[in-house]
Amino acid sequence: MGTAVSADGKELYVSTGRGNALIIIDTQSNHIATTIPVGNRVWGIALDPSGTKIYTANGASNDVSVVDVKSRKELRRIKVGDGPWGIASVPKE
Repeated sequence: MGTAVSADGKELYVSTGRGNALIIIDTQSNHIATTIPVGNRVWGIALDPSGTKIYTANGASNDVSVVDVKSRKELRRIKVGDGPWGIASVPKE
């Protein structure tokens, strides 16, 4: 559904829609490094400017998951409006 790439290009983050997960692909080997369960029907994703967190818009569960890149775990879910499908991360000035 959505993708983001780490700053060094070594990892590709992919949302799986109805798979309810975020997949991290090792771009060196082109293999799945891990699968992280997140909210329902994950669509858009964004990597924060520091590269330490990934945010996923979970359309069917009406929330946003916050995933820690290093630990490969969902930290929390933030309730939002109905059917979030996109997400953006903007650096501080």
